[in-house]
Amino acid sequence: MLRQLFRPICASLVLLAGMLAPSCLKAETPSISLFATKTCSPEELTQLLKEKGLDMCWHFGPDSYLRFGSSHEKVYFEIVAGTLPQAYDDFLTRFQDKFVKTEKQLTFSYELKKDGSEAFHLPVNTPNVRPEEYSYIVTERRIFENTHPQHLNQAELIELIKNKNVLFYTGAGVSLDSGVPAMAELQELLGLEANEKFLFSLEKALIHPREFASKILTFHNACLLSPPTPAHLALKGLSIFKNTRILTENLDALHEASGIAPYRVDPHQLRQETDETTFHPFDYIICVGLSYDDRGFLGWYKEKNPQGKIIAIDLKQPSYLGDEDFLLTGDIQKILPAVQQALIPN
Repeated sequence: MLRQLFRPICASLVLLAGMLAPSCLKAETPSISLFATKTCSPEELTQLLKEKGLDMCWHFGPDSYLRFGSSHEKVYFEIVAGTLPQAYDDFLTRFQDKFVKTEKQLTFSYELKKDGSEAFHLPVNTPNVRPEEYSYIVTERRIFENTHPQHLNQAELIELIKNKNVLFYTGAGVSLDSGVPAMAELQELLGLEANEKFLFSLEKALIHPREFASKILTFHNACLLSPPTPAHLALKGLSIFKNTRILTENLDALHEASGIAPYRVDPHQLRQETDETTFHPFDYIICVGLSYDDRGFLGWYKEKNPQGKIIAIDLKQPSYLGDEDFLLTGDIQKILPAVQQALIPN
């Protein structure tokens, strides 16, 4: 049971409470306009970076979790230990002086502000969902084994983008060259181990909370202050060329830094505001640096448009490609700028 529950159940960029979103993040209009190109000006980007923060949560039991939040003003994290197997009793007893005990849980919380001041034992920010109830997935993820997608070359991709209707969909791989950690790198940065070892891996956070918070700040700064990569800049040009929005699962603000406001997959909105007619105009979804259909969006696209195809540009074959789909193997930081140059010469 514990092995199944360990996963980051929420990984989202959020606006701090009480603040207004800049215009490049205004509410979307329904249907096809959801995916029309939107730009993000330097002024909007500046405002965005002031207001945007990170909010992530890892559950390691039904009522036990690690959660952190960050903004340009502070970093906060909390460890909540509720109902857990007896194997953790010695660990919790050893660190009982670090926790505040309530009727059902042990809690540890810490805040590090920009001015260097710190605070302990703040009110916890309990996630409003349990792992089994979490609904950040649009529909069943698209996952295959032993499929043989068709191979595509760069010239064929150029012709396809020129002549077909496409959407671009980015994953963590597009930002790695700018130093933004993907999930595996983030967990390594924070020293988090998987499954039954997860709680034990929080020992350093309990003993040295300032150091742990500083690592969260490193991740925050990488996500929100890193420059766009050549692939981001090329995608901006291609999205304007096709008048189509970039979709992303990424937490970072590198697309906005390139000048484009991406659409971050919102399961509730997609279920409420899209249907078969929304996706029929799009012949292809071009996935860039996306290794896994984490949000189930590709499953949703195929469900609504069975004739639609998926193209992955990546170093290896992702798990969401079927036999009818396409793979272009290579470095996205080289391929996308070359594609843009071919389609939009200077």
